[in-house]
Amino acid sequence: MTHVNIKHSSTRMLGNLHCFSCVARHMSFTLAADELCLTQSAVSHRIKNLEEQLGFGLFLRFNRRIQLTYEGEQLWSVLNSSLSALDMTIRDLRNQDIGGHLTLSAPPSFAQNWMTPRLVQFQKQHTRLFLHFETHSRLIDFSRENIDIAVYYGNGEYPGLHSQLLMTEFLQPVCSPQYAHEHDLYDKRENLAHCQFLHDVNAWPDAGAHAEWEYWCEAYSIASVDLSCGYSFDMSEMAVNAAKHGLGIAMGRLNLINDDIKRGQLVTPFKQKIQAKQRYFAVCHPDRMDRPAISALLHWLLETTQQDKFAQSLAVSVSKRL
Repeated sequence: MTHVNIKHSSTRMLGNLHCFSCVARHMSFTLAADELCLTQSAVSHRIKNLEEQLGFGLFLRFNRRIQLTYEGEQLWSVLNSSLSALDMTIRDLRNQDIGGHLTLSAPPSFAQNWMTPRLVQFQKQHTRLFLHFETHSRLIDFSRENIDIAVYYGNGEYPGLHSQLLMTEFLQPVCSPQYAHEHDLYDKRENLAHCQFLHDVNAWPDAGAHAEWEYWCEAYSIASVDLSCGYSFDMSEMAVNAAKHGLGIAMGRLNLINDDIKRGQLVTPFKQKIQAKQRYFAVCHPDRMDRPAISALLHWLLETTQQDKFAQSLAVSVSKRL
């Protein structure tokens, strides 16, 4: 492969590196294209150009997925650190005078399990900016309610509002270790027929009472279970907490329960997980985006979810090589 004088093509390379960072963050050409407002073929072309500029491949391409090469992982690690350092410097300069109070609405389980553990990071970056939380699973009327930013778990179609994709979600059944052993569940999906199901009946606005379980079962052609046998809750956190205590098996959203799995409080008896139809979006009224405090919170949400995705992608990549 021909080597290119990087100095003379630095401007083009910077653009291609930005494109690479989006693809590596999402591990998807399609999602990167959506973020960059480009076609998928344009994103693919830029990545090929960058690979030619660098002299090595960045991605392994399979039928329905991509994977970073060793060189791609090394470049993404350095690039992500450099971009984070640059963002931090810019943010610190911009945020010197940012203060005040903001009201943020989020689904209860997201607020408790994802946001609360990360608020210390936000406080360190924004010492004079304070948040008031309201937990809702419904859609917000920004014209009538005193809400500055809302986090939605949905399809991203919110007419008249600014919507920023934060992260995708994955669904996988979870239960306590004891429950999994008592019901002989490990890699035996047929034994689900003897389980008690735990449902989040408000998984997203207008969701059916068994929506997440139905979606997972349909994806893996599981028809021999009665999903009505069990308990129903109005938030995911309650269903998962009941699973921790051995009441039954719940549908876990992996972004919200990774810590519980690491601590051994929950197990995933089946290898099968599926990307949820819904994703997490930060939403606000477009007329309010020029407020420095709102821009700062939106940036923090996006930056923090990106860091989480990068850490998870590296962990998966390392585990595959072990």
